[in-house]
Amino acid sequence: MRELSVRAKLTVWYSLVTFAGLLLFGILTFESLRFALYQGKKSHLRGREQRLMKFLDENRMQRDPLPLSEQLRNYAIVTHEGDLFEIRSLNGTLLFPLDVANAARITPMDGDCQKTVFFLQTLKQKPAMVMCHLIHLNGQQARLYLGGMLDEEQYMLRMYRNALLLLTPVLLSLAAGSGYLLSRQALHSVDRMTRAATSIGIRNLSARLPVPQAKDEIQHLAIAWNQLLNRLETAVSHLNKFSIDVSHDLRTSITVILATAQLSLHRYRSEAEYRGDLGKIVTECRTASTLLDALLSLARSETFGYEVSHQRVNLCDLVVNGCRRVEDLAESSGIILDWHLPGESIYIDGDEVLLQRLLGILLDNAIKFTPENGQIRTEISSSEDSISLIVRDTGIGMSNEVRTRVFERFYQADFRERKSHAGNGLGLSIARWIADAHQAEIRVESIPQQGSVFHIRFPLLIGPSRLRS
Repeated sequence: MRELSVRAKLTVWYSLVTFAGLLLFGILTFESLRFALYQGKKSHLRGREQRLMKFLDENRMQRDPLPLSEQLRNYAIVTHEGDLFEIRSLNGTLLFPLDVANAARITPMDGDCQKTVFFLQTLKQKPAMVMCHLIHLNGQQARLYLGGMLDEEQYMLRMYRNALLLLTPVLLSLAAGSGYLLSRQALHSVDRMTRAATSIGIRNLSARLPVPQAKDEIQHLAIAWNQLLNRLETAVSHLNKFSIDVSHDLRTSITVILATAQLSLHRYRSEAEYRGDLGKIVTECRTASTLLDALLSLARSETFGYEVSHQRVNLCDLVVNGCRRVEDLAESSGIILDWHLPGESIYIDGDEVLLQRLLGILLDNAIKFTPENGQIRTEISSSEDSISLIVRDTGIGMSNEVRTRVFERFYQADFRERKSHAGNGLGLSIARWIADAHQAEIRVESIPQQGSVFHIRFPLLIGPSRLRS
């Protein structure tokens, strides 16, 4: 069954269910018919008993009644199946017929037959039903045995059974064919969706699967796949744009580095000029490094499912190391970088590498968008239920529209006309992913031309150990 197609499985199951239904129907109807026929035979035997007793009563009322044996013999002659009855005393002695050669056709049963009893026997080598009942004859009790042949009933049962056996394979074949056609019709929409899906590639992600009109599970499946294709198309579009941007930025950086190095090698320059060229190369290397870090974080965050490794992290040491990492860059840009820490160490449970990356993104952005003579300040504060990491700058700030979308992946504000502000739209989205991985809340407050403040709020307990000691 596992190797069969869905259509074949539906046909097999439909055939099995139909066969089970036909079998159950045949058994129930056959037994119902037999019960009805046997009930009719029982009614017939009761009627014969009533006619016998009436016949005896009428003969007894005559002026010169015949002897009992003569009356019974006359009844047996004029009555249909009259030869299939016996009368026995309570001790089993045969009272009628007296001819031993014709007797013992009915095998008496055990019991007094106080109530009417029916049982099956073989009479004249054929199936028959026998009724036993206690009656009164000439003031004494006797057992009356009346037999009725079941030829007609057995014939009707055989005909009905043969009809069932003949019709069952025919109906089963029709059911299998109908099941196959129904499954084919039911899976027609799936076949259309399959053909449409196989034609969709990376170059035509705008194509969509056909949606059936019927509001069923297949329609829901088609809608779900089309929604997935919408998201995939959007993601691919963003990736294409990002790839173009990264390629352009990396190519620009490599071109500048190559051109600067070639000019320095081919022409003698002063020390100041060499230092200037090296400064350009350093700047371009930092730009390329930022792009590569963004690509690596993107791969870790979504493509490869980076697993966060929680450990005890000193948040104060993290801030000091992060600020010292970029203090040369801030100094070269004419920006004052400072940090403010509490009097005692504060610990959280988290991934130190990711937390360093998170702080680095915020500080890099602050340096990037803070003009010369600006200030950047990193702070740590705590409350009863949380610990906050704050990065403030006196940069160009953000409008409300930019602030609401700044954490979106690949979103870039309109700063690309300034080379020092070239970006890729991934930094803050990666920062939000790192914050989410640590169950932290990240938000931003900003005023245009006055600066921005980024808040990262960590809960008191992120991992198994306490956050503050």
